[in-house]
Amino acid sequence: MLTASRRWKRREGEPQAGAPGLAVWLDQARARWQGVLRSGAILQRTCHHKLDLALDGVRDALASPPSRRRPGRLAFASASKSAVGGPPGEPLSSDPILISELEVTGADEELRKLAREALTMRPNFAYTLEEVQADLRRIFGTGYFAACEPSAEDTRDGVKLTIKVTPNPELNGVVVVGADRLPQSVIQSALTRLHGRTLNFEALTEATEQLNAWYEASGILGQVTKVELGESNTVQIAVSEAQVAGLHLRFLDKKTGEARDEGRTRPEVILRHMLTQPGQVYSLAQARRDVEAVYATGLFDDVSIRPQPAEGSTMDAPRVDLFLEVRERKFGGLSAGTGVSAAGTGEGALPGFIGQLSYSQRNLMGLGQRLTASAELGQVDSTFRVSHTDPWIRGDPYHTSRSITVQSTKASVAAIHGKAGTAYTRPQAQARRGRLHRHLADASAGSIFVSRVGGSVEWSRPLGIGWQGGLGASWQRATPRDERARPLDQDCYGGQLTISGTGQDTMALGILRLAYAPPSGGGEILACMEQALPLQTDWLNFNRFTLRADKSLPLGPMKLWFSGKGGLVVGDLPPYEAFPIGGTNSVRGYVEGGVGSGRRYAVGTAELHVPLVAPIEGVLFADYGTDLDSGALVLGDPAGARGKPGNGHGLGVGVKLDTPIGPLRLEYAWNDAGVPRFHLGIGARG
Repeated sequence: MLTASRRWKRREGEPQAGAPGLAVWLDQARARWQGVLRSGAILQRTCHHKLDLALDGVRDALASPPSRRRPGRLAFASASKSAVGGPPGEPLSSDPILISELEVTGADEELRKLAREALTMRPNFAYTLEEVQADLRRIFGTGYFAACEPSAEDTRDGVKLTIKVTPNPELNGVVVVGADRLPQSVIQSALTRLHGRTLNFEALTEATEQLNAWYEASGILGQVTKVELGESNTVQIAVSEAQVAGLHLRFLDKKTGEARDEGRTRPEVILRHMLTQPGQVYSLAQARRDVEAVYATGLFDDVSIRPQPAEGSTMDAPRVDLFLEVRERKFGGLSAGTGVSAAGTGEGALPGFIGQLSYSQRNLMGLGQRLTASAELGQVDSTFRVSHTDPWIRGDPYHTSRSITVQSTKASVAAIHGKAGTAYTRPQAQARRGRLHRHLADASAGSIFVSRVGGSVEWSRPLGIGWQGGLGASWQRATPRDERARPLDQDCYGGQLTISGTGQDTMALGILRLAYAPPSGGGEILACMEQALPLQTDWLNFNRFTLRADKSLPLGPMKLWFSGKGGLVVGDLPPYEAFPIGGTNSVRGYVEGGVGSGRRYAVGTAELHVPLVAPIEGVLFADYGTDLDSGALVLGDPAGARGKPGNGHGLGVGVKLDTPIGPLRLEYAWNDAGVPRFHLGIGARG
């Protein structure tokens, strides 16, 4: 396949993009290269010419008048010219001739043994000249000999056939020219065994085929084009690699497919993703990665690279022009919709519904920047957000991105300050409840929300293969409120809700992120550290660290998936910032936050995914979570006041459906108290 392409959606019956001109050129080049290999290059063609001369000598020797020939085990015909096929150029005679003796000379014992083993003729048997010719070709077929000179001597018992062989010279070295992309390790692996030995045409052919195999496996347009024996018995192997002559951008009309030189996206915004540049050797593998990089910008429905032979391209010095063709998609507008919130209310088994209204522009001023203004209103939560993202800061050589966000949110903290529910019957939970005053235990949990107003800026860039780093800062002011939006100082159990004691907390954060995902896939590691900066005396001062690791392992048609996450906070910790444990994305079988909340936590998950009917998978899972005995260290001990156990596990089954918006998960789990619960999740588990 010559064209690297990526399409958002292919119309039924639409052919795959191709490059007919380059295909013809490549077919011609490959035919030429294969012809070179089949002939053994110039060296082997010379040997075949010597073989033809040698056969003429055998013909003349056998045409001499017979003197004392006697038939052996098989009778032979008269040794006249007609018996051996007549003058050179005429068809070979099919009459057998008795070979009484057979000798190989002209080389050391090891090479003579190789020549004898290649022969099928044996003394005291009769053979036709065609069979003699086939045996001589077998000697040449070993690849060790530059000349093979047979001679025939008439004896009383028949014909004595002597084959004088001339070995190829000892190879003093191999030189590969024109190989810019061919690794030295591949050259050494293919050719080291030839050095210092008698030149063998077959081994040399295998070595050149090994070089060609590397080009094919690596997706690089290159091949061995010539093999010559030079002075000082050194073989020179010429390699031809196609170079990129030019890189051109074309915009395709979405309806007609007509190519244009200009589009709504600035050319430099697209071409900066191309690692393939003029002067480099053309690599189809790199071209595919370039296509993926351009497609990942989200600006195009279709991206493809079409190579064509460049002006002045020859078989020995091929050059290609690359045409990057893109089909731009709609870049934004006003949209509205409804959905479900994965967080939910914290009390029910199913997530809550939300409505959304947003305006987005994914290619601001043709620079590939994204501007989004959105409003989300749910049953309990609301979010108003304006964000601007530059995926590649202009002029930055490290592919650094920048995101700026300003938002106002109202979110329920029922996972921390809500009721623990009726699913906790374990003795330790009952004991903790028993220590509470009755009027507090029977009190309504109330509905507590936290309103946050703030903004953030974050920079992110690749650090290496698979590694991504981020650095940012944020500011927010948080205010706990009731259902009527009135500020709250305490929850219904008397627990303090803010560190400041004034009804609101302010924090400025420095943020450091690090992520690793192996190129082969199958897992990832995410780490984040946040340091609150007490720029004023009443601002929060704490350090928060979180870590998550995922790993999947194939198990035949099935898959094992493991996930672990945890975190800790040192310093000031408002209870609404504690780590909640339990729920759809934590320990299933519990309500949101039903296991507990703490300064520290750890949650582990193991899942077995079984394919059912595409795109549906069955899932068996087990979860475990713990607050690491840190629940009481949270201001007001909200988990202890509600009799939450602090640790727990869940077991269950479910199905997962892959959809365009992400995985849709429906799960049924039992907690360690044996109480069952349904969970509906959207997206990968967080």
